[in-house]
Amino acid sequence: MIKVTLVLIIALAAAELLRRRPAALRHRVLAAAIACCAVMPAAEALVPDWELPILPARAALPSQPVVLQDDDGAGAGPQQATALERPRGSAAWFLALLPLVWGAGAGVSLVLLAVGLARLGWIASRARPIDDVRWTGAAARVAGRLGLTAAPVILQSDQPAMLFTWGLRRPKVLLPRGAEGWSDERIGMVLGHELAHIRRGDWAAQLLADYVRCAHWFNPLVWIACRRLRLESEHACDDEVLRHGVPAPDYASELLTLASLLKAARRSFYPAPAMARPSELERRVRVMLNARLDRAPIRRSSALLAWLGMLAVTVPIAGLSITPEPAPVAVSTAASTMASQPDDAPAASASRPDAIVLRPSAGRPAASRDLAAKQQSAALAGTVADPRGRPVPNVPVKVTDPATSATAETTTDQHGQFAVPNLAPGRYDVRISKPGFKTLALSLVVRAGETGRVQGVLQLGRVAESITVTPGPRPPVTPGAARGRDVAAAPVDDPCAHSTEGGCVTPPLKLADARPTYPVHHAQSGVAGEVVIDAVIGPDGSVAQLQPKPDSDPDFAAAAMHAIRLWRFSPTRLNGEPVAVDMTVTVKFQITK
Repeated sequence: MIKVTLVLIIALAAAELLRRRPAALRHRVLAAAIACCAVMPAAEALVPDWELPILPARAALPSQPVVLQDDDGAGAGPQQATALERPRGSAAWFLALLPLVWGAGAGVSLVLLAVGLARLGWIASRARPIDDVRWTGAAARVAGRLGLTAAPVILQSDQPAMLFTWGLRRPKVLLPRGAEGWSDERIGMVLGHELAHIRRGDWAAQLLADYVRCAHWFNPLVWIACRRLRLESEHACDDEVLRHGVPAPDYASELLTLASLLKAARRSFYPAPAMARPSELERRVRVMLNARLDRAPIRRSSALLAWLGMLAVTVPIAGLSITPEPAPVAVSTAASTMASQPDDAPAASASRPDAIVLRPSAGRPAASRDLAAKQQSAALAGTVADPRGRPVPNVPVKVTDPATSATAETTTDQHGQFAVPNLAPGRYDVRISKPGFKTLALSLVVRAGETGRVQGVLQLGRVAESITVTPGPRPPVTPGAARGRDVAAAPVDDPCAHSTEGGCVTPPLKLADARPTYPVHHAQSGVAGEVVIDAVIGPDGSVAQLQPKPDSDPDFAAAAMHAIRLWRFSPTRLNGEPVAVDMTVTVKFQITK
């Protein structure tokens, strides 16, 4: 649709620029454009492809949540992420329905066209050749003047509103009932107009336009071009009559009289040129009375240039492939969790390597790849920022070729930027990880001579807590039992408060704790179990939004959530600002022997 639309836009623009030139030239331009649209599918198969990256870039999103394994092998490997997210739900249903809608519209359009052709054939079969010497003599004279090898068949119908010309090998002019009583002047004008259609081949051009419109019934530009094509053909035939000495006012008067006689034609559709179509009459009369217009016949060289010009436009458009322009690829966060580290845990180092190293993964044979070999190299580059948008330095970035398991590793610089040059074109898995944050993972394709862009936004990791509960004496109820037991003092200094770099996280510290109580009836029955509770540690350190997993025992879950609600943490801080953070608590209820 896009290629046909481009061709028609250029043709209609050219016709508008040629509005002071003869109508025959504008008709040739539009006819050439319609023919080019008709052969566009064949041209697409023959013309070499070329790309025009003008569409807005689409983000490369994982088709489903991804889970990356840690360096020690825990967890699952990254899943492939498609370059564009597959449509789902109603969008997929709508896309699947589009071919059916197009087929139904094209089928209905073809049926209507076939019905119109069948009606023409039926009317012609019932019409009789006219034997009036005035008509046959005038037809022979006009045919000789226009250079036709033979006069067309002149038929007369018993219908009062039939004045059409159609046919390829044996063209026919269909006259209405009562045409034998027309004056010689009107006969000369009518035959001059209708035989001009035959000499110019307008019926073939209009029929081809009708077929193109059936295939592109949904495209309004196709309808506009077909209507403009028919109108320009009428203007060109009017010019042909006026060039041979018929005064414009007399011709306009006869045209208005014919329109009143043939007014019923507006209620019928026939795929053939009609001399007095009421919907176009006003514009045609206004044009024919304009003495300043150019009505000269076009030369064969001008017609040939019109065809060559549209062909020169169609060939590159046929090979055109409109692609997204290179742009950042939005990265989604992984679903894997990272446990909060205690204060005394050593910080993970992310020192920058002196050079980017491409090495095969351990345990798997690597295929040799020469990055400076025969094909042009590609590259990956991007930035890494925290949820506040501040660039994060010293973040490890690992790029893996899934076909060979070869990896390239680098780290972000002080501006949060990284680059991995000299890659062979193909698909790569990218992993961006930093302690305290969820791992980012995606899979994207880089082409030769291009740089795949990645904009990674790190999201805070999930705090993980694990508790084991055994049956024992129930704790005494005290006034402080409603708020938990203090286990630590709130930290005074925040090391990230004055940090100039992004991604500085101060993990939460548990300040108040409470132990779940083993349900009595489960303890007496010897029932054990495990519940997993999802919760959120708010910016003030309180625990809220507790949600047990669907398969949790309700009694175990109630006991666990009662205790967890009493927990209190120091605020989790990102670059010195308190933020909320997700937490997962695993509570194991065990019976001791």
